[in-house]
Amino acid sequence: MQRTFEVRCTLRKGVPMKLGFGAKVLGQPNLKSHDTRRWQNEPHLSVSLAYLRDIFVYLRRKGIRMYRLSSDLAPYVTHPDMPQFHRQIEECAVELAAVGEIARETGLRLSFHPAVHVVLNAPDESIAARSAQHIVAQVRMLDAMGLGPEAVVVVHVGGVYEDKGAAMERFIARYGRLPEAARRRLALENDDSSYSISDVYRIHQATGIPLVFDHLHFLNHNPEGLSAAEALTLALSTWPPDVTPKIHFSSPRTEMRIIRRTDGGGQVLRPPLWTQHADFVNPFEFVAFLRATGNGRDFDVMLEVKGKDLALLRLRQDVERLAPDLATRLAAEVRERVRESPPAWDVALAPEGEEEDMALVAVMNNRRDFEIARDRGWYRIPLKRAPRRIGADYLAFYQTKAFGPEKWAVNYYAPVRRYRIATRAELLPEEADHPRAQDRYYKVEIGPLQRLPRPIPS
Repeated sequence: MQRTFEVRCTLRKGVPMKLGFGAKVLGQPNLKSHDTRRWQNEPHLSVSLAYLRDIFVYLRRKGIRMYRLSSDLAPYVTHPDMPQFHRQIEECAVELAAVGEIARETGLRLSFHPAVHVVLNAPDESIAARSAQHIVAQVRMLDAMGLGPEAVVVVHVGGVYEDKGAAMERFIARYGRLPEAARRRLALENDDSSYSISDVYRIHQATGIPLVFDHLHFLNHNPEGLSAAEALTLALSTWPPDVTPKIHFSSPRTEMRIIRRTDGGGQVLRPPLWTQHADFVNPFEFVAFLRATGNGRDFDVMLEVKGKDLALLRLRQDVERLAPDLATRLAAEVRERVRESPPAWDVALAPEGEEEDMALVAVMNNRRDFEIARDRGWYRIPLKRAPRRIGADYLAFYQTKAFGPEKWAVNYYAPVRRYRIATRAELLPEEADHPRAQDRYYKVEIGPLQRLPRPIPS
């Protein structure tokens, strides 16, 4: 393919660069990205959104303004054999709007990146149809959050299937059959082995779909021999002039791999794979990339690193130290946070493959609230005064002096089922004239109360 391109793009200099990461938070223990319960335990989008609200609180404290949502935010929402999960998005309209409000207020840029099984260009029509359903579901959640056009769903072209041209044509055709709302939010990324930045640019020319430049994929698959600046400029030119483009950046993993033999013969050492993401971003690579590409259009950067938010916080520190002239591209508020709030590196992690169950302790001041929890199966938390963490697996109830012999102790707990947002009047219609009747609350729906075998005293 010819290496000279006619590229026209609107330059918008001076826009602070946002750095982001995906899904899992490492800097604060037990912040879950989504409801991970199996289908038998009835997971729900409302629980994921409660976890997401807690993550947003953490991101605000750290000055992080970009985040990739878990692709499993709505569990089983498109599973063909589980129709009981299909209406989660409609059921959570109020809750989706509430987390979207938080994102807009804090300037938080959100996105989705569907799992590898989402392949629009698959030869199998059923696989392509399920992929389209998954994309549409994620778009519907972004729309329900009331987010702007910068909130996108980033996909890959898919497989080659022995005929690259036909595979690209299938993607173009399937893209054209998506609902308009889904086409409006979809973005396309180059990959590390099949579809180069030039390939996806040809798809852009046929569809208008904006392109996400992936730095590590570009290093691994660049058959046209483009420079990074040429490839980046090409991708940035595909975005609307009023939307800040986003790119993906990561460093290749350099560690030796320890592979366990399948025949029981112990472990063997293998060299690294340059397509794998490193735990942290090499700051010298990042600085060099920004210097080589810094004269064009502004863009935001999603870091694809195993160190997640810890890697992002470290990179901000490194850029501040190694290239203070580039650090000025970050928001002033963020730069102050880098100086004042260095990340805590001694983070306690759960054992591999395990997650601790979290309990939120609720204070019971009167018997009526206890009876509501016991008989009607819910407890309320004011949105305005909600703690930093509301996402939990269990509610534990601390009873005050109103409970006589059970006072000053946690005697009961209950599993959390759902999180809803409702006004006090909706929760307690018999008190419609209450001064706080229109205040909003988290309605935490719970299972049956269970008594602890041994009370936990104050």
